[in-house]
Amino acid sequence: MLWLGAIVLLAFFLQALTGFGSIVIALTLGALLFPIPELLPVLVALNLPLCTYLTVRHRSKIDPGLLLREILPWMGPTVVLGLVVARFLQGELLRQIFGAVVAFFAAREIWFMRHPDRAQAPASDFVFRAWLLVAGLVHGVYASGGPPLVQALAGRRLDRSIFRATLMMVWLVFNVLLFGWYLIDGRMTDEVWLRTLYLLPVVPIGIALGEVLHTRISERAFRMSVQVLLLFSGIVLATR
Repeated sequence: MLWLGAIVLLAFFLQALTGFGSIVIALTLGALLFPIPELLPVLVALNLPLCTYLTVRHRSKIDPGLLLREILPWMGPTVVLGLVVARFLQGELLRQIFGAVVAFFAAREIWFMRHPDRAQAPASDFVFRAWLLVAGLVHGVYASGGPPLVQALAGRRLDRSIFRATLMMVWLVFNVLLFGWYLIDGRMTDEVWLRTLYLLPVVPIGIALGEVLHTRISERAFRMSVQVLLLFSGIVLATR
């Protein structure tokens, strides 16, 4: 649990800094310690206060057109589909698929970061919406739709504050849905609540660090180190 607390602190700091990545980081590293089905409800519950605080604090930065006309309508149906699909995946298979997905997106991000001259142009409407559908499916299964959603938004050249605030609202909406599903499904057991309460104090620390460094740190070096870590962890999960 001490190691999981350190992982959650790192992950939530990353999301407060950039707008995404908390659950994918925490789940990738945490899955080396605990089964994914046990971690998901804990991480989703912890993510709610982080997203609520940052959404309310930075609500003026949210892009309502992007949120309401594009992201939510296209991601929503496949988030629900992902919740259904997740019921049929066993623990070992779930871990391997998740590891492969994480490794793929990490390798892709590293390649684009190492080749800035090949920065992606805005995707066509078809490709953009296809990525949104993938993001919803991944979020429904793993609560980790950040990588494909960021891929969908690649080339949009959004201001970092608008990008972060809009994504926070996306995660708040869908994680409330996931949390409600976990309650109905009986996954919020006494042990899950106990782990959530144990880890809750690291959330405000991660928020504070992310807020302080959001406008002061170069994201490139930080994101590169994070993606390398994700790539290594994803390979371990997929092949262990």
